[in-house]
This record gives sequence, structure tokens and C-alpha cells, in this order.
Amino acid sequence: MIDLAFLDTLLRAPAAAASRCHRDEPADAAAIARSALVAITVAATTFGAVVGSWRGGKQVAFAAIKMPVAVLGTFVLVAPAFWALTAALGRPWSLRPALAIMLAAGARFALLLLAFTPPLWLAIDLGAPYDVVKLLATLAYGLAGLAGLEMLVRGLGEGPGRRLTLGLFAVVFVVVGGQNAWVLRPYLGVPGAGEVTFLVDAREGGLVGQLRESARDLTGRRHVRAR
Repeated sequence: MIDLAFLDTLLRAPAAAASRCHRDEPADAAAIARSALVAITVAATTFGAVVGSWRGGKQVAFAAIKMPVAVLGTFVLVAPAFWALTAALGRPWSLRPALAIMLAAGARFALLLLAFTPPLWLAIDLGAPYDVVKLLATLAYGLAGLAGLEMLVRGLGEGPGRRLTLGLFAVVFVVVGGQNAWVLRPYLGVPGAGEVTFLVDAREGGLVGQLRESARDLTGRRHVRAR
């Protein structure tokens, strides 16, 4: 069911994995898609459960459900944009190799995210506070994203429009992914909240603003508004 050899190649030799994506063969595309979807689902579910374990109880199940929904939902929404950008900016591929590259990048992201899960779990088990766990989870997500980005770079290869394609797609991915994650929050669970809820109804500002506030809390630089 899962092509473990391909997943191993993704980690060790992303250029070779990109070459396989470009073959445009139905059997290869099916194996890549199947392996990538399983890897993304397993990694995101595991990572979500660990993040939710900071609060415990229902939050573990809630985060384990929402994390793969957010990740897979993002890839579903941005895949057409990736294909359109590659076609418009000098790479008129068919849909199959474009999707294979996208899913391969997602699988590489997932494998790295899974690798960062045990240290995060250890930090939670040692009693790390809310802001530390939130920033560690964001850091793990970001580093895994860089690994996926490298796969996209390999997949695009040399040629005209490479940087523009990558830059425009990165903007689309960050906006869509950030919005999906924000809509489906909380994953950790807000400190002091009495009841664990699946979604947050109240507005709490933007995602970037919340991360900035957490960083200020840790450095003791939160500004107190004058009354």
C-alpha cells in the first residue's frame, strides 16, 4: 500500500524523488499519491494528538482530528494554484506530474513533522508552559515546511520563472494554510478555559499577532497599554 522506498528517497535524495514525479506514469503517480496521503494523515494526526496532550482530555482527540484536516485541506486548495502557476510561468506540465510534486512535497513535510513530534512531546511531558509549547509547535511546523519547500524547488528544476513560481506559490500556501489553521483552532487549548471546545468562536486577532504576543511573554517585553 505504501511505497516505503519512495518515502526513503524523499528524505535522502529529493532530486531523485522529483525525477520520479516527472515521469508522468499512472502507476507511479498512484503510488506517490497513496504514499503521500498516508504519510500526511499519519504524521498530522500524531502531531495534533501530541499538541493536544498539553491540555489533555478531549483536546487530544480534537487536535488529532483537526490537524490532518487543516494540512490536507490546504494541499487540496492550493494544488490547482500550483498547477496554474507552473503552466503560466514556463512549465506546461500535465496535471499528473504537478500533483505528484505537490504531494511529494507534502509527504516530505509530514515526515519531518513526525520527526519533530517526540521532542515536542518530551517538552510537554516535562511541564513546558503554554507559550513555550505554542512556539515549539510553530517552529517544528515551520522547519518541516522548509523541507517540503526544498522538494518543490527540486521539482521545479532549472528554467525560466522558477523563483517567481516559487515565490507566488509560497504566498498562496502561507495565506491558505494559515487561514485553515486559524479557523480550526484551538489545538493546544486556551489556558484557563473552563470547557474544551472543538472550535473557537471568539475573535482573538490574527495568527501573526498571537505568535508575537507569545514571544513578548517569553522575553518579558509585552507592552502595557496606558489607561
